[in-house]
Order: sequence, then structure tokens, then C-alpha cells
Amino acid sequence: MGSFYIHDGAQALTLQISGALTPGAAAELEQTWLTARSTLAGRELLVDLGNVISVDDDGRAVLRRLAGDGAKFITASRLTEALAEEVSRRMPELLPEPRPSVWKRLACCLRTFCGAAKVSLKRVLPCGPIVKKLW
Repeated sequence: MGSFYIHDGAQALTLQISGALTPGAAAELEQTWLTARSTLAGRELLVDLGNVISVDDDGRAVLRRLAGDGAKFITASRLTEALAEEVSRRMPELLPEPRPSVWKRLACCLRTFCGAAKVSLKRVLPCGPIVKKLW
């Protein structure tokens, strides 16, 4: 079970999470955040993930909502860096379904760009066996 600490500073409000972010802990974190959110008054919201040891799907969902509300994450390891990146990026299910014409235009732009880059890079790079495999 995780535990939470609130550090209330002049520039930022920091939610420090320690332990495992399980379903019960995720609900408690969300309630803590909703309570603390009313006191932000223009300050930055920081979430310290430095002492997190594991996170389940409920915990990720709460962290995504925090990120959507503008929270910035403090990390201390590759595990917490990966977690912060995962919950901070926009999830594909939230993106609108693109029309086929958009994909056709994108493919055309990429072909044009790749063709120009290929010509430019061939002049600069030596044409060894590894480079030839890329082309």
C-alpha cells in the first residue's frame, strides 16, 4: 500500500508518493489530489515518484488524470522516468479517428521528405555496406 505526503511550498505543491500504487492507494491519491487542488492558487503541481515501487492500471489512470491537469513529475530512476513518460503522453484512444485523406497526404509528405533526405544524406555519408542497407 502506498502512502502520500503533501509538501506545500510557495512556488509549488508537491504530492510525494511512496510504496505501491494499488487500487486502494490510487483512490486515496485521487482524493488527496482533489482536496489539495483547491489550494493550488496558480502554483505548480509536482508529483514526486521517487519512492514508487510499483503501479497498477488504477494508479496509472490517476497519474494520467494528474498529468492532464498539468502536473509535472519528479523521477529518481529509469522505472519512474518510464512511468512519467507513459502517463504524460496523450493516449491514442483520446485522439480523433483520422480520415483516409489525411493519411494519404501524410504518406505523400513523408515520401517527399524521405526522398529529399536520402539525396542529401548520400552526399554527406560514406556509401558503405551498412548505409546501403538503409537505402
